[in-house]
Amino acid sequence: MVDFRPFRGWRYDPQAAGDLSDVICPPYDLISPEMEEALRQRSPYNVVHLEGGEAPRRSSPQDDPYARAAALFAQWQRQGVLRRDAQPSFYLVRHNFGFGGQARSRLELYGCLRTEEYASLQVLPHEFTRPAPVRDRIALMEAAQANFSPIMSLYRDREGALPPVFQQVMARKPTVQAQGVPQQNFAMWAITAPEQLRAISRALAQKVVFLADGHHRYEAALHIHRQHAGDPSSAGNFVLMALIGFDEPGLVLLPYHRVLGGLTPAELAQVRQRLDELFDSQNADLTTGRAGEGLAERVLALGQHQQVMGLVSNDRNAKLLSLRDRVDRREWGPMAVSEAWVLEEQVLKPVLGETTARHLTYLHDHQTALAQVRSGAQQLAFLLRPFPLDHFEAIVGEGQRLPSKSTFFYPKLATGLVINQLSGPL
Repeated sequence: MVDFRPFRGWRYDPQAAGDLSDVICPPYDLISPEMEEALRQRSPYNVVHLEGGEAPRRSSPQDDPYARAAALFAQWQRQGVLRRDAQPSFYLVRHNFGFGGQARSRLELYGCLRTEEYASLQVLPHEFTRPAPVRDRIALMEAAQANFSPIMSLYRDREGALPPVFQQVMARKPTVQAQGVPQQNFAMWAITAPEQLRAISRALAQKVVFLADGHHRYEAALHIHRQHAGDPSSAGNFVLMALIGFDEPGLVLLPYHRVLGGLTPAELAQVRQRLDELFDSQNADLTTGRAGEGLAERVLALGQHQQVMGLVSNDRNAKLLSLRDRVDRREWGPMAVSEAWVLEEQVLKPVLGETTARHLTYLHDHQTALAQVRSGAQQLAFLLRPFPLDHFEAIVGEGQRLPSKSTFFYPKLATGLVINQLSGPL
């Protein structure tokens, strides 16, 4: 049973901070040094000054970027750049974006979730984390006593209890609106009506939450929670989270492709032999249109009915691989619905063993993957379909985790629409 609560969020005051579109940013782990600098130049109040990028900026070895962010967060509060809402609220965001030449939209419900250990099976991860990014987010949360960015999570509303509430909320004018990166915009409603707050809490009380994006931030929040466990009412027991329904039409799941390099001729030959044992192949044409576009589209279309992936080598040969009829993937277990799992566990690891990860690069843009192979920087590119969302729910719902870089939920959430304070009561 999850505990999802309204909270008194800190939000930008446009009178002091200017247009909200200039002060929001993507999640920290998508922010390159070049993007971070551009965001800092866009506005002195852009939330990237608090959140930072994936690699913390240090002006000197003595500089503490976390203490700097904490001091700036407090300064913006004193200056009125950020103001805290007077009433506990849920925040409903309508996120509009373009994808595949079409306009898409999804609803994101922001609130504070009581952090639960994974063993409770109330909050379900689907990937493993690395220690360094977790330590980075812990340092920022401890210094600033805040969650600057929400964690993207999914839930299943089989009863359809929430859509009527959301329609009531969206019948009035949005509290704020903002333009994000190109082809994205946001409308947000602060929900304060007691009956709507109760209806939302009731509807979510018996749900299970699936982490979609933000595993490192969630595990950092678990660390903070353990420090506050003696005070159940403390905001440190909660984490800022945006919930998205599995049935949202704007929930887009993209693949991560695999690029392989650094193999000896003997290793490369063994990988090809193993592929031939498991997959039928047919030649694919990369000479027309945007190179690789047709192959990626065929993988996506055929992947709805069979196990298939695209293979491109640095001799410019391209093939469409489909699992041979005599291969029964059910013998490998439920994870074998993923071509990424089959590729890594049944093809690469039998050849490369523990060195497999050293030879793999994960990219969600297939054009970049193909360019690396065409240039000779890498040897093979495997174009994959997205992980099937129904299997995602079933497998992760049983407490299992997926192969590394199995999912890329698109688009990412905006950082800066609302901030959660971790000190004091919720």
